[in-house]
Amino acid sequence: MKTQTLQNDILMRSIKIVDIGYINAINASLAIIFAQLVDKIMGKFDEKTDEKKSILILTIEFICIFWLYGIIIYIARNIVNSIPFPLDGYEGYDHMRLKELNMPLIFSFTFILFCSFVKEKTAYFYKRLSSKN
Repeated sequence: MKTQTLQNDILMRSIKIVDIGYINAINASLAIIFAQLVDKIMGKFDEKTDEKKSILILTIEFICIFWLYGIIIYIARNIVNSIPFPLDGYEGYDHMRLKELNMPLIFSFTFILFCSFVKEKTAYFYKRLSSKN
């Protein structure tokens, strides 16, 4: 078994840092693309239309939105996993072992930040739930 030298350890950590940045850039870019796509498909959120709906209907819509959001995350994660990392295999570095590949935190944060429809619909749903208490 090969022993890890300080120089090799620094190299592996450096590659890992570059890989994390690479994955986060891809995730953020995909999230913005998906957010724009969802906003284009769903259109502008209309509070007046939702005022006429019951809490039950709003709850079902909320569940459906986040069910679809889960599917979007799944698709995005598969896209990200299929994009090769240029330094994969260099000095034994294994890109697929990077934990950030399977944790869509940056994707989720960026999507929610930029997807106006989901953000406004969620805020309205919360407001309606809060007003019932």
